[in-house]
Amino acid sequence: MVANEKQLSEIIEPRTELVEAAKKAAVKIAGRAKETDQSRRVPLENIQDLHDAGLLTVAIPKENGGTEADLVTQVALYELIGGACASTAWIMGNHSVLCTRAMGLMGEDANWLIKDVVENGSLISHAAIPGGDTKPAPGGFVSSGRWPFVSGSSISTWMFLSTMVPGPSPTWKGSGTPPAYNRWIIIPTSQPGLVIDETWMAMAGRGSMSHDVVLDNVFVPEDMTPVDNRPLGHEPWLPNGPYALKVPTKARVWMSGMMLGVAQAAIDETIEFGKARSMTLGGKPRGSMPGNQFAVADAAMFIEAGRALLIQEVRKITVKAMNGEEFMPEDAARVEMAGLVARENAQKAVDRLFAVRGAHGLYETDTFERYYRDVRMGTLHAVSAPDLVREQLGKHLLDIPLDVEPRW
Repeated sequence: MVANEKQLSEIIEPRTELVEAAKKAAVKIAGRAKETDQSRRVPLENIQDLHDAGLLTVAIPKENGGTEADLVTQVALYELIGGACASTAWIMGNHSVLCTRAMGLMGEDANWLIKDVVENGSLISHAAIPGGDTKPAPGGFVSSGRWPFVSGSSISTWMFLSTMVPGPSPTWKGSGTPPAYNRWIIIPTSQPGLVIDETWMAMAGRGSMSHDVVLDNVFVPEDMTPVDNRPLGHEPWLPNGPYALKVPTKARVWMSGMMLGVAQAAIDETIEFGKARSMTLGGKPRGSMPGNQFAVADAAMFIEAGRALLIQEVRKITVKAMNGEEFMPEDAARVEMAGLVARENAQKAVDRLFAVRGAHGLYETDTFERYYRDVRMGTLHAVSAPDLVREQLGKHLLDIPLDVEPRW
């Protein structure tokens, strides 16, 4: 019998064994967070901790050796790792996206890559925005150029770089001749001709190593250059995969989950700070000041509201997947909306908590200053920028196609 939405939403909870494994990993990762921030580099030990906990394979089916985490579980996992170290969670999220994309693009031809992740804990970095100058060559393609914002680049095993190739796609069936089409270049980070230009001297996510990758006349065999065939936003990458991973491509919960984790860590530590520290003027506990009480209350409401909406929507997605129902554009629009609310609320919460910290919140020797910087990454990512999400949601609500121009 197919369960109804209410019945299933009541039983869809994060998987206990993965949450417990993530908690243990988070303790170790949090212990290295200051070092990560100061050195601007996630330690390899963090990646090993993620591998040992099964967190590098959350987007990989069990039949391929993965942990196959549903969206509700993924939110909980990214909260835990995000609260421990945002840079580590950021790399984990980008890696997981590419695990799914590789299987969707390549099918069984990606099995060797997925096996490398499952067995060896190999890390995948990627550049989603097409870059470089890529031209056909006998047996493949030759590529040169620069790709920015490649998170985890300094410690990853594999690179996925999006690029444009002259001419029509091999699958093109329309009229006319498109000047170029999108492929992905898959190369090992050790590839001769590949250089990582350490440009990520950034304020937030300092350890994420989101550097530029530069190629100089690198040959890539054709079987390592899959043609981009991204589904529509409400369609899944793995339409024939397990229900846990058969979700809309726009059901990106990792960034929202990790930002809620950053905000939760900030409020937990601020509450302890408010209890233990005295006011500079007057000497009474900081928590005794009504303004500080209001700030903590506001932050808690921001976090709880963002989390509640996000969990509500990912449960709905999971229910539809379990029931084998077809996703509609509204499903993608609502989960995008929930993700944005969670990210913006996380930032509002941390901003509000500065009232309790006062000038102490500015010290780089404390953790709050890092939370304040890192939570800002949640509203800066190109594919989920607040105004872009609002435009897409508004067009959906007004029954306006997404590709309608002009946009103002």
